[in-house]
Amino acid sequence: MKYLQCIFWTLLVVVPCLFTVLIYNDKITQNSPVYYKQGVQFYNDGNYPDAFYNFCKIKWISPLYPMALYKQAKSAQKIGDYKTAALKYNLFLKKMPDSVFSNNARLNLAKSYYYLKQYEDARIHFEKLKQNADNSDIEEIFFLGLIEKNFDKEKAADYFREYLEIALNEENSNKYYIIASAKELSSLNVELSNNDIKLIGTAYFDERKYQEALEYFSKLPIENCWDYFVLSNHYAGNKVIAKKLIEDGIKTYAKQADENRLNEIYNIYVSYLSGNRFKNWLQIEKTVRENKLKGIDYVFYKLAEISSREKSSVYYREICQNYPKSKYAAESLWNLIWNAYKKKDYLSVERLSMKHLKTYKKVNSTPKVIFWLGKTYLKENKTIEAHNIFNKLISRYPDDYYGLRAEAILDKKHDFWITSKNNKLPLKNYEIDFPISTSDVDLKDLKIINTLFNMGDYEVWLDANFSNPIVESWFEFKKGKKSRSIVLARDEIAKMEVKAPIMSAVYKLAYPVYMTNEINISGEKLEVDPFLIASIIREESYYNEFARSRTGAIGLMQLMPQTANYMLNKVNASNTADIEDIRTNLYLGSNYLKYLKDKFNNDLYVVAAYNGGEGAIGKWIKNFSGDDYDEFIEDIPYDETRNYVKKVFRTYQMYKKIYK
Repeated sequence: MKYLQCIFWTLLVVVPCLFTVLIYNDKITQNSPVYYKQGVQFYNDGNYPDAFYNFCKIKWISPLYPMALYKQAKSAQKIGDYKTAALKYNLFLKKMPDSVFSNNARLNLAKSYYYLKQYEDARIHFEKLKQNADNSDIEEIFFLGLIEKNFDKEKAADYFREYLEIALNEENSNKYYIIASAKELSSLNVELSNNDIKLIGTAYFDERKYQEALEYFSKLPIENCWDYFVLSNHYAGNKVIAKKLIEDGIKTYAKQADENRLNEIYNIYVSYLSGNRFKNWLQIEKTVRENKLKGIDYVFYKLAEISSREKSSVYYREICQNYPKSKYAAESLWNLIWNAYKKKDYLSVERLSMKHLKTYKKVNSTPKVIFWLGKTYLKENKTIEAHNIFNKLISRYPDDYYGLRAEAILDKKHDFWITSKNNKLPLKNYEIDFPISTSDVDLKDLKIINTLFNMGDYEVWLDANFSNPIVESWFEFKKGKKSRSIVLARDEIAKMEVKAPIMSAVYKLAYPVYMTNEINISGEKLEVDPFLIASIIREESYYNEFARSRTGAIGLMQLMPQTANYMLNKVNASNTADIEDIRTNLYLGSNYLKYLKDKFNNDLYVVAAYNGGEGAIGKWIKNFSGDDYDEFIEDIPYDETRNYVKKVFRTYQMYKKIYK
């Protein structure tokens, strides 16, 4: 009887407790996503204390608890509470030691220990990261150097040296850590080898800190860094010294120089010499030949650029025949094709084009060669061949200027260079969806990534170290870093073997629209196509209102001060107007487009004049005897303006495809 009573009372107590726990757990499960989502919103807005508070509301029993710990740690770290950050990162690593977030968590844990001056703990975790073969970041090497600086300066020097040797040979290295490593290495009071001094000088040189670079290169034997020493003096403004260094050292030291820097030195030296430019390059050619120096192909290419069409073919042919692996060979062969086309030697165009397409696979000149082969077939009335080659071009290069031109030719659209004042940009800036499907993630990580995405935590992708430039572009877009976002997406599109659909997120990132209301108003008031204004802005500044060019162009539409002042007077605006102001810059740039449109009454000439100047375009128009605008563009004598025209009209057509 007592046994039954015991069971009865046990059930009476336990069952309600279990029921209560289940209800409580269910409530936690329901509330956790709400707290997590709120925490993410606060975190993204930069309100880290409230983010931390919301993530702390998620209890240990929730499936979101491990990631809540991680987010608590990140929030604490953002406000400089490294003690709390270290505690939370440690708890997270115990919960998820082998997750895709572990490396990032360990790196931040090690940094937190470093800032707390718990150097032994920091060292343990940085060394674990360094030993991890899958960890491509080298940040830990820099921090190990900082730690060892307190104990063993020679060992610290080894770390800073190692960091520089790796980082200076990688494209996307952290600029801050490069300069910081150079400064640390130079301040350790250890004996520096010539290689150390060169590493430090190179770090400053690569960051365009030429005066600082000179301090180190001047300590080295001239034969170790002659090319760097010349270029640093030139860019630091010491042109007399640079000229003497070239004249005294080119025969002795140029053989040890890097070929790219040597070509740059040839170019600089020609700019120092007075008199006939062609003769100056001939002088360089003689020096290079007599001393068997590198870069003869580059010298030939420069001579070809400033020669008559007939003479240039001799130099281009020399490069193609004797230096077929030169980086200038493919472009030289293209120039031979173009010279043959201008002479109406269409058989040679066909022969040379086939050679180009067979020899050089997907180089910069490939779409150009395919396009002009198609135009050649049209000249020869080989319509089927022309259509086949244009379709091939469109298939391979749908977003390239020449692919877009081929599409217009096949569709018999003759308005490729004609803009319309009736166009309108979308009234609201397009919101761009996250650009990568989570189906690309391993199954073991897919569940948690999807869960966090659904709560707006997109940064989890970066935390997981899934390196993807398109994703990085999207994050830069969300942060308002317009130029960086465009560049990342643009470069990734260029690498694609198979292009993404035009309406995909990556193209919207590469061709975004901002300030749509202001641009539409300017376009309507001035009768200038808003898509053209937006295209000019994208190619001039990538929407960076603070952009400044080496020639002094300013702001969103890269206005030269004299042009801006001229337009200020023309529109009767105050001469004290700030042309760096984003709206003033847009207003004056749009008015300048209107002015050019009224003057030339031709959109192609307007775009060319915006870059090359009114006087230059006037001369080119007079010298142009045909009616084929493709030929006109290809014959623009300024490389910059020729490429600029193609870029602007490519962007104009892409904007219409994406947004119209």
